[in-house]
Amino acid sequence: MIKTTTLTLCLTVLAYLANAQEVVTYAGKVSNDADNNYESTSGKGLTDTYFSNPSGLCFDNTGKMYISEKNKIRIVTTNKLYIRSGSLQRPAFSEGYKNATGTQATYRNPTGMASDTNGNIYVADVNNHCIRKIARYVNLGNGQVASTFAGAAPTPGLPGNGTSGTANGTGTAARFNQPTDIAIDNDGNLYVTDLRNYTIRKITPSGVVTTLAGTANTQGAADGTRAAARFGRPWGVAIYTNNSIVVTDPWNGNIRKINIFSGVTTTLAGPTTGPGVFNIVDGTLAEARFKSPKGITVMGGIIYVADQNVIRAINESNNSVTTVAGNPTEFAVKDGTGSGASFTELSDLVNDGAGNLYATENSMAVGSHVIRKITVNELAPIANFESTKKSLKVNEEVTLRDISLGEEATSRTWTISPTNYTINEGTLNSQLIKLAFTSAGFFEVRLNITNDHGSDTKISENYFAVSTTGTGSVTSFSDNPLIQLYPNPSNDLVHLTLDPSLDLNLGKMTLYSTHGNKVMELAPVEIIDLSMLQNGTYYLTYTSEEHNIVKRMVVSHK
Repeated sequence: MIKTTTLTLCLTVLAYLANAQEVVTYAGKVSNDADNNYESTSGKGLTDTYFSNPSGLCFDNTGKMYISEKNKIRIVTTNKLYIRSGSLQRPAFSEGYKNATGTQATYRNPTGMASDTNGNIYVADVNNHCIRKIARYVNLGNGQVASTFAGAAPTPGLPGNGTSGTANGTGTAARFNQPTDIAIDNDGNLYVTDLRNYTIRKITPSGVVTTLAGTANTQGAADGTRAAARFGRPWGVAIYTNNSIVVTDPWNGNIRKINIFSGVTTTLAGPTTGPGVFNIVDGTLAEARFKSPKGITVMGGIIYVADQNVIRAINESNNSVTTVAGNPTEFAVKDGTGSGASFTELSDLVNDGAGNLYATENSMAVGSHVIRKITVNELAPIANFESTKKSLKVNEEVTLRDISLGEEATSRTWTISPTNYTINEGTLNSQLIKLAFTSAGFFEVRLNITNDHGSDTKISENYFAVSTTGTGSVTSFSDNPLIQLYPNPSNDLVHLTLDPSLDLNLGKMTLYSTHGNKVMELAPVEIIDLSMLQNGTYYLTYTSEEHNIVKRMVVSHK
């Protein structure tokens, strides 16, 4: 612990959005006719193409984005879009259920997707009631084969149909009823939201399908273990922790949390009483309300939810739900920052592991059918600060400013030591302070910042170097006669003599390089061992409540 008296400045700020989320249109041209505005050509630029009801997104093991739409799956590589599986024809006349290579395969409203560690893609083929598997991408010239991983195989003939049901089993012996989304854990197990069966299914890497939570054909809102739990219409799913997943339930207007080992299901955020008044309300986990939560993803421990036309953030550790992007009163494709951006009807939501969210939009009421990118500034605080100068003269004014990242700061605390300074400007509501140091030496700055998502502290030792000339080098510090070193230059040992007005036990002694880097803190002794130091010039400081003294010392081993 630093044994010097410090002055603590507590600065509380008014609530404001410190770092809102930037929203841009990543891919697609706005359209209000998803049936006639479709794409049949590969190699299109990201914003030079139409999507027909884009629904699902995922990234493979190499970072390539996959996009599912009404009758096909596309991939993004080299900033262009390529059709990798599904029909090139008009969606209304080309839906089906056929396993084949590339554009010979057919689908019926493929939605959520997930990639395994090998790059194989698993697709929730909603209206074929099955989970499809697309072989990993090799190159553009190598076709990707689509097959049935779980759920009924296609009926004979064209266009082919799926078969709904509730049965558990292996591979094509299992049955689903409109599966909508998929998440995959580190062991390769898939978790599937089985919308019309009102259940959460688990599929092992070998294709064994079981029911993790819920009871088929039994709708409800109850929390419970395995079959005792009830869901309204589970839609989106994401891996949350090593032992849990999170699921959106738009019918109940809430977010559920499920232990993947025990099947214990709880309501994480939103009401527990079933369908009610659906609205967008921020607050605690219990107070929050959702309008139509669908896509869900987890990044940095924060759960992000696509909730009709806004993006919500759920922080379980801080018991909070906030809206981070979008305007709940506006339905439009409008780029912008925070609430200055607008969405139409959001569907899936994923993250790229680099701080960005991607969302599909597919409203049938207004122009839509695009992919949006949301650059997420860290919600939890990351403390940081800057100053107008770091090398100062004694009594020279300097401005210290908080530039912390994160959402909505609620309080901050500056701690500056030693306390040999005066504050010339600064209030309890300001982000900056103007101050001047009254003696030469090195000064530590500590900033603690708090918001609704946590706290963070940044400590910078020797942040300010204050001298008599302000040249930026500690060689300019006044050589105080209150400290005497003998011999100086020294070999391996140096004798320290303090003026009677100083007390070794009341001050802190620190050795610095000429660049201001701390070399070591010294014990309160009269003989200092320098045998471990390299030859060169060093500066010894003595700091206490009353003093801040610097002494030049030269080490010269023989």
